[in-house]
Amino acid sequence: MIASIAILCCILYAGYDINPGDVQELIQQGLSYAYVEAFDSAHVSFDEIIARYPDNPAGYFYKAALLQLIMMDMCHFKHGKEYLSLMKQVRKKADMILSQEDNPWASFYLGSSYTYQAVYEGLQGNYFETFQLGVKGGRMLQEIIKRDPTFYDAYLGAGTYEYFWARAARYLPILKLGGGNVEEALRKLHIAAQKSYYSGPTANNSLAFIYGEEGMFEEAERHIDTLLQQYPGGRTFIWNKAEIEYKRGNFHEAKIQYQRLFDAYDSIPTKNYANLAQCKLFIGKCYYELDDKQPAKQAFKDVIGYKKFSDEYPKIKTYSRDAYGMLSRIY
Repeated sequence: MIASIAILCCILYAGYDINPGDVQELIQQGLSYAYVEAFDSAHVSFDEIIARYPDNPAGYFYKAALLQLIMMDMCHFKHGKEYLSLMKQVRKKADMILSQEDNPWASFYLGSSYTYQAVYEGLQGNYFETFQLGVKGGRMLQEIIKRDPTFYDAYLGAGTYEYFWARAARYLPILKLGGGNVEEALRKLHIAAQKSYYSGPTANNSLAFIYGEEGMFEEAERHIDTLLQQYPGGRTFIWNKAEIEYKRGNFHEAKIQYQRLFDAYDSIPTKNYANLAQCKLFIGKCYYELDDKQPAKQAFKDVIGYKKFSDEYPKIKTYSRDAYGMLSRIY
């Protein structure tokens, strides 16, 4: 399957694709590992691209994206310095190619480096940087699509940019942003999910998230359930499933998904106490909504028990405050 995709890519992008067949195969291989949190194996794939093609931005970009996923999954930014260094390499390599030729793949990696770093900055509360980088990268990806509507991998970043611009215009009217169209954002993401070479699962996950945010829960479940059939152990997708079920008030199913996540994180030798605390908090909230007060109380007490790890994982302070508040409703 991967080989056939590689051959198809070579045919469609003959003449300007900077990703030869072995790079395409390694990207697909690395992404497949990343979707199920086999991070070490994913690193091997992306490092191999860098070793074989040190002037290609692809290896640096996907390795940086992998580090971003790891930092999100583990609730820390210990790889931040390496991540930012890799993103600089992406831009350096892409700019070098673009100085010699008008190359859409180089433009794609360049624009995507800005949109991905926008998310990274947002996770740390650097919202001005998030806005600047998101706009810069999103517009680059939109420009690629204007010039070549068949460059389907650009639709993921362009659609995500358009959606969050629409949300900002909706919820921050004081900024008078204007523009942004949720329906157009969804259209672009559907195209990425159906036709892109490397962005399909991420686009489906984004669609599930957006449909959940918009209260269109049947559509959200359709996309996330498809992903979980393909990658049943993928924690990123289970998080999205749990949140969708919780938002729609399906607390029994949400509790099952949060328990799956808790068990997965608890099985890792190096504990991520922030994720354990967050899972316990929502397990408790689900029990509370199901009017099962005793297990809810115990779950909230478990959350508070993780406070001793809050120096390493500051988010636990917020989860503990929430747990105290929920306990006050029960007593």
